[in-house]
Amino acid sequence: MRIFYGWIIVGAAFVTWAISLGPRQAYSVFLLSFVDEFGWSRGLAAGAFSVHMVFYALGGLALGILVDRTGPRRVIAYSTAGWALTLGLCSRIQSAWHLFAIFGVLGGVATSGLAYVPNSTLLARWFVRYRGLAAGLSQSGVPLGGAVFLPLAQLAIGAFGWRMTYLGFGVLVAAAALPLILVFLRDDPAAMGLSPDGDPPAPPSSGGTTGRPRAAAPFSGTGVPAGYWTVFAANIFRGMMIHGLLVHQVPYLVDVGYTRMAAASYFSLSSVLAVVGGFAAGGTSDRLGRARTYAGINGLYVLGIVAVLLVRDPSQGVLVVLFSLATGLATGGTGPVFAALLADRLHGPRFGFLVGLQNIAFGAGATLGPLLAGVLFDAFGSYTAAFLALAGASAASAGIIFTAARRPSPLSR
Repeated sequence: MRIFYGWIIVGAAFVTWAISLGPRQAYSVFLLSFVDEFGWSRGLAAGAFSVHMVFYALGGLALGILVDRTGPRRVIAYSTAGWALTLGLCSRIQSAWHLFAIFGVLGGVATSGLAYVPNSTLLARWFVRYRGLAAGLSQSGVPLGGAVFLPLAQLAIGAFGWRMTYLGFGVLVAAAALPLILVFLRDDPAAMGLSPDGDPPAPPSSGGTTGRPRAAAPFSGTGVPAGYWTVFAANIFRGMMIHGLLVHQVPYLVDVGYTRMAAASYFSLSSVLAVVGGFAAGGTSDRLGRARTYAGINGLYVLGIVAVLLVRDPSQGVLVVLFSLATGLATGGTGPVFAALLADRLHGPRFGFLVGLQNIAFGAGATLGPLLAGVLFDAFGSYTAAFLALAGASAASAGIIFTAARRPSPLSR
C-alpha cells in the first residue's frame, strides 16, 4: 500500500521546522555572548527577541495574505532563504541597532513566513480527519529543534565563537532545510490527483458523500466568522502563558537555589517532552475533540505551575520534574491543537489572512506575558503572583475555547 503523500509533507515539515527554528530557540545562549562582548544589559539584548516576536506576528498577517494568493510552498521557500541570510548577517553584528534590525525585524518577518501561518494553511489543504495528528507531528519539530540547538549552540560558541556559529547555522538552514522544502512540499493534493487524508475521490453519483466525516463548509465571506474575536482573545492568553513561562522558568529555578546548568537541564527536559506532547495531543484531538483536548493541555499548565510554586529549595526535585513533565507536554500540545482548531473553523480561500490575523493575537500575548511576569516580580519580589497570573491566562484561554465549542460552529451553519 502506498503512503499518502501528505505524510511525506508532514515529515518534511517536521525536519525543516527543527532545523530552521532551532537557531531561534537557542537565542538565550547568544544573548549571553552579546552581553560578554559588547557590555550590553540583558534587557537590551533580550529586547531584540521581543522585537523579533512583534515582527513575527505582523509578518504573519502580511504573508498570510500572500499565501492565499500564491500558495504556501513558495512563501515557505522564500522565507526560509531569507532566514538563512538573516542568520548569516547576524555574524556581522557590531552594534545594538544591527541586532534589532537584523535579528529583530528581518528575522521576525522571515520566521513568520516559514512557520505557523503557511504551514497551517498547507496542512489544512492536505488533511481533514487527521488534521490534528498532522499538525502535532509537524510542529513537534520546534521543541526538538530547541532541544538540539540549545546545547549545539553552546558547544559551537565555545569552540568557534558566536559569529561563526551564526554563520554556520545560516549555511545549515540553506543547505538542509531549503532543499527539503523545494523537493517535497506541494501546495494542494488536487494538483497531484489526490484528496485530503488520502481518501478516494467521491463518485459523481454519490453527490459528494463518501460516508466518511467531512470538513465543514469553507468560510468564504468578506469579514470574519462569528466567534472569531473570542478565539482571538484565547490566542492572546495562550501566547502570554507559553512565552511568559519560557522566559522566566529558568530564573525562577535559579532563585530557589538551582545552578544555571541544572535549571537549563530542566528546560531541556521540557523541550524533549514537548516533542512527545506534540505527537500525542494532535491525534488525541482528532478523537476527543479540540476543545476537550485543549482544556486538558491547559490543565497540565496549571498543574505544573502549582507544583513549581511549592518548590522552596533544590531538595524538592520531584516537584520540579512534575513541573517539567506537565509544562513540557502542554507546550508541545498547545500549538498543534490550536492550529487544527483554527483550520476546522476558518478553512477556505481566505484562510491565510484569517490565521495571519490570529498570529498577531499570539504575538501580542507572547510580548505581554514575559513583560507582565517581570513587572509582577519587580513589584512583589517573587514569582508567585507572576506565575499565578500565567496560570490564570491559561485557564482563561481554555475556558474561552470550551465555551465557544458549545455553540454551533459558524462554518457549519
